[in-house]
Amino acid sequence: MTPRNLILIIGLSLFLIGYVGYWAYKIQYRAPRDELGTKISQLSGEIEIGQKNLAAMTQFWNQNLSYYYRSLPPSPNDARQYSFWLLELLQYSGFENNRVNDGGSSRIPLGADYRFTIQCTGSLSQLSYFLFEFYYASFLHRVTSMTLTPTEGNTEKLTFSLAVNALALDSRYNPYPPTNQLPRFYFMRTASNDLATYNVIAERNLLQVAKGGIDRADYTFMTAIFTIDGQEEVWFSVRTDDSVVKVKLGETIHSGSFTGKVVEIYEQDVVLDRNGSRWLLTAGESLSEAFALPPETGSALEL
Repeated sequence: MTPRNLILIIGLSLFLIGYVGYWAYKIQYRAPRDELGTKISQLSGEIEIGQKNLAAMTQFWNQNLSYYYRSLPPSPNDARQYSFWLLELLQYSGFENNRVNDGGSSRIPLGADYRFTIQCTGSLSQLSYFLFEFYYASFLHRVTSMTLTPTEGNTEKLTFSLAVNALALDSRYNPYPPTNQLPRFYFMRTASNDLATYNVIAERNLLQVAKGGIDRADYTFMTAIFTIDGQEEVWFSVRTDDSVVKVKLGETIHSGSFTGKVVEIYEQDVVLDRNGSRWLLTAGESLSEAFALPPETGSALEL
């Protein structure tokens, strides 16, 4: 073998070794490594999505966990203990002739909706107390309708008929062991935690309206706010007699069942003080349309 042929053989051998080596590197190492990298990227994306979903689920549970604490017991027999709670609250509120009827239940996606009807006799102040305690309780319940009927021969008493709905959530979705007892804690849903704020309800002369009379507050409208000689003046139009009442800051307006002192004046709104509670009235509204501000509200402009 000549030196030239030897060199050719050696060169060809090195080429074959290099080609086979590159093929083996590409097929046996590089391709699996690239495929592994792709899978890792895909899994990392799925893990990130899973972490976001888990965080969203955790946030949802944290926000809605109280609903399971407030639910009626999942068992229908245990859930109907709620009717006894209603009866106790009626008695504690001072009502007479109390009766609570079970209106049955219906299935909803997350549990059962129980219906009850209430009939009782009492005053508006007793109704204020009942509703205050009703919405201070923790249950998932609400009053869906209410009718008031004057009691013949008694100008202070009314006959009340209320429809109430209460929820019992399905125990399959409850992260805590189900109980056969009603929840016993409070869950404030009222704008104020002071019962005195709602005593003004009892001040409305509803019986007079029911018997054919009128409440002058329903026909006394705030029409304008003027600045006269550097002082702001609120004008009210009384449509029952076409008169105009002008009230300045710090003065009191009395019309029908409504009495309030003007404590704040804004461009289109005023705030009136009624027995320590603050009421907001907007231009164009009647006095009876004023609504109570939460105690923590600093001014009407913060609404």
